[in-house]
Amino acid sequence: MRSEARPARIDRAAWRLLAAALVSQVGVSVVEQGIPTLTGFIKDDLGLTAAAAGLTVSSFTVGRVVGSYAAGLAADRIGERRVLVGGGVATGLLVALAVSAPLPALVLLLALAGVASAASTPAGGRLVLLAFPRNRRGLALGLRQTGIPIGGLVAAVLLPWIAHLEGWRWSLAVGGAITALTVAPLVVSRAERWDEAETVLPAQRRSPARDRTIRLLTMWGCLVVTGQYALIAFLALDLHANARLTLAGASLVVACAQASGIVGRVAWGALSDRLLAYGRKPLLLALTAVALTAALLLLAIPRSAPLAVLAAVATVAGFALIGFQGLWVTMVAEAAGPARAGAATGFGITFIAGSIAISPPAYGLVADLAGTYRAVWAALALVLAIAFVPASLVGTERR
Repeated sequence: MRSEARPARIDRAAWRLLAAALVSQVGVSVVEQGIPTLTGFIKDDLGLTAAAAGLTVSSFTVGRVVGSYAAGLAADRIGERRVLVGGGVATGLLVALAVSAPLPALVLLLALAGVASAASTPAGGRLVLLAFPRNRRGLALGLRQTGIPIGGLVAAVLLPWIAHLEGWRWSLAVGGAITALTVAPLVVSRAERWDEAETVLPAQRRSPARDRTIRLLTMWGCLVVTGQYALIAFLALDLHANARLTLAGASLVVACAQASGIVGRVAWGALSDRLLAYGRKPLLLALTAVALTAALLLLAIPRSAPLAVLAAVATVAGFALIGFQGLWVTMVAEAAGPARAGAATGFGITFIAGSIAISPPAYGLVADLAGTYRAVWAALALVLAIAFVPASLVGTERR
């Protein structure tokens, strides 16, 4: 510590560092979540089939899967700030190169940009973890994780509009520029470390794959994140088909879930800080219970219910299924300890990204086989019931 009398309140420098990490995450998410919004523009301009267009826009996500663990290791070894700044700048440059590339090079450059962007969560999480004491990490990491949906919101509003006016290549160039520019606050913000004289246990020096708690939390995250993408991909379609809402009206219900998810990312982490004397595991179980309840409500609620009731159920679902990441990142980083926080988060993100990739087609297949989108919520309820198993097996945190 800078002194043993360091006050319990958090220095302004730590909050500024959190703000810089949040801005950087927003910038990366503008590209990550903005590329899928350009699918139709890319398909029409290049004359692609739907499958080829889907492969093109998913190449960025494939890169993130490949790069997440390596980015976490780099953050632990050479410093999270360097990794974040280098990753953001490299992402912007690679996207800029992709703008004028033919299709094969476009796919390759977007995949490489995805590899570079993979630094955002493991390095950003480690940066915030070390800047705040344990009783504030849930709140801080939850705030940082809101950068993902905020970036997605910016992308959804901005990039298709630019693509409509000037073409998808200009839109992609703007997204890359935003990603590169948003790391600027990290360059000028002062380094901050909260040294609690934590002992680095031998278990915390091992590979994350050998840590039982990290494996269990990764399994839990892989199961719960499927609910996030079930909501985003199928809730509007379900309400359009069965509640006789227009797609625009049904999309507003999904927007309620998204907004609630932003709040949830902060709230679950902050609540775990307030209840830290009991450990964070009880909140993990409570979050799973809320998510399961929401899935059952989505299955059971009559589609003739008032719009306000449908929106309320979607809000509860988003609060847990989209808002889980703040608590998850906090628990993974703390289980690994400061020396391995980046690698552990990167390890978990690798598998969660894979789960994200297979979730929409898997739930879509369930809907096709059953002939109704309601079957998606039945399948999701089963998945969330299974999620109680790894959540229950997570060990009690060390004091």
